[in-house]
Amino acid sequence: MPKDKYTEEINNLSSEISNIGDVWELYYKRGYYYFLAADEEKAKDDYKHALVLGLDPTNYPYYSFSNSNELRRDFILPEKILVLLILVIVTIALFMQIAGFVLKLKGIL
Repeated sequence: MPKDKYTEEINNLSSEISNIGDVWELYYKRGYYYFLAADEEKAKDDYKHALVLGLDPTNYPYYSFSNSNELRRDFILPEKILVLLILVIVTIALFMQIAGFVLKLKGIL
């Protein structure tokens, strides 16, 4: 969805809020479009206002603002590589332990 489409949705929801009044669903939806449009400050304000008006955060997703998605993506590949390396090291260590145990058994028999 293009950014101007987000702006259009934001304007429509702002108009609805002006006409209908404080309804948490409208603030929640507008906060979502602010989030998509990368206006995190306004998105936070709308989500907070929706909470005050009765939004139950256990039933609806709350979009995290602690890490932007762009920053989060930078860490996914290195994390996967690190986990893979740890698994390889653990597998090699386990194989060496088993091989040592088998060799000791052969020496006993």
